[in-house]
Amino acid sequence: MKNEELKERLQEFISCFELVFDIDWDYTKISISDEYLIDNHGTFLDPFPGEHYTGGKGDNWANRSSFLAAYRELKAFAISEGLYNPDEEPWKM
Repeated sequence: MKNEELKERLQEFISCFELVFDIDWDYTKISISDEYLIDNHGTFLDPFPGEHYTGGKGDNWANRSSFLAAYRELKAFAISEGLYNPDEEPWKM
């Protein structure tokens, strides 16, 4: 396993997570219901279903964009290194 790469990805993810869900919490609460930031059929992690999310649609919420990128990179890395198997999530069993 690439320990240094895992450490860097975890650092990035945790930092972005804290920005969105702690430091930027007041803005997060307001923005969650904004249809320009999250489609009515979207979720926080998949804000515009069917589209590869890259920001856009009036998105000036940079902390969330960074968080989503860090989340997706960490998840892909964890899958590629055999650290995470999405098919073994408890709600899928």
